[in-house]
Amino acid sequence: MLLSRSSKYTLQALIYLARQPPGERVMIKEIAEKLELPLFYLGKLIHAPARVGWLATARGRGGGICLAVNAENINLLDILQLTEGQRIKRECLLGLKDCDDASACVMHCDWKPIKQELTESLGHYTLASLAALAGGEMPAWLGRM
Repeated sequence: MLLSRSSKYTLQALIYLARQPPGERVMIKEIAEKLELPLFYLGKLIHAPARVGWLATARGRGGGICLAVNAENINLLDILQLTEGQRIKRECLLGLKDCDDASACVMHCDWKPIKQELTESLGHYTLASLAALAGGEMPAWLGRM
């Protein structure tokens, strides 16, 4: 499964925020600089997790963003569904628009159980566990996602 740039950047930003002390606000500019992400694009991407209540945002002096919920309560599947929509669950391996049980592509029967298992597995990884994998210093892999 290939993730869109939007999903990768959102995931990186959320992992970064999960690594911060609870309630500590961070400027989007800091996240963009640390992860080497485009500032204005990241600023737009932050709206979706804020809209669903995952992030608290504040403008002005002392402003910034922080996680508004426990990182254990957000899993990788939640994040990908937010950024990719239902596409993550129903996308055809070959990229066909109409691919379901009624109008299946040649790979559908083989891909369907794999996709279902993958989707279930994504639900087991919490934002907290992903942040813990990142360790102490900002890991190089986080900026290369």
